Amino acid sequence: MGALRMALPFVQKILPMLDGNFGTAVSQMMTPHPQAPPPPANLVPLEDGLAELQTQQRDLRDQIVEQNTSLKRVEDQLEMVREATDRNTLEQQELLEDLKGVGNKINLFVLLALGLLAVSIFLNVVMYLHLQRVLP
Repeated sequence: MGALRMALPFVQKILPMLDGNFGTAVSQMMTPHPQAPPPPANLVPLEDGLAELQTQQRDLRDQIVEQNTSLKRVEDQLEMVREATDRNTLEQQELLEDLKGVGNKINLFVLLALGLLAVSIFLNVVMYLHLQRVLP
């Protein structure tokens, strides 16, 4: 019986087609039929849910603002660390250049000392040989 009630509007629209009034049937299918107004809905739960969603949205917005502030602080700290690292790198490069300069000076001093030592040994050998000839 329920299926017959559901099929009744379709049958009413199709029957004029069988009669030969095809245009009337199509126009009836295209025109909306007035429906009974829906019963009034209880909107209190929806309003309560909407208020709760608004509260949660405000809380989330506050959390986002707080996180953005924290991220900004962390970004500033990272910037300071990067600047300090850059300064230390430059200082280390300067110290390395100074160390190379000192190393070059020490190498020159050592070469000079080795040269003097070689000259001293040569003179000692020459003097020893001379003394051996002079003294019997």
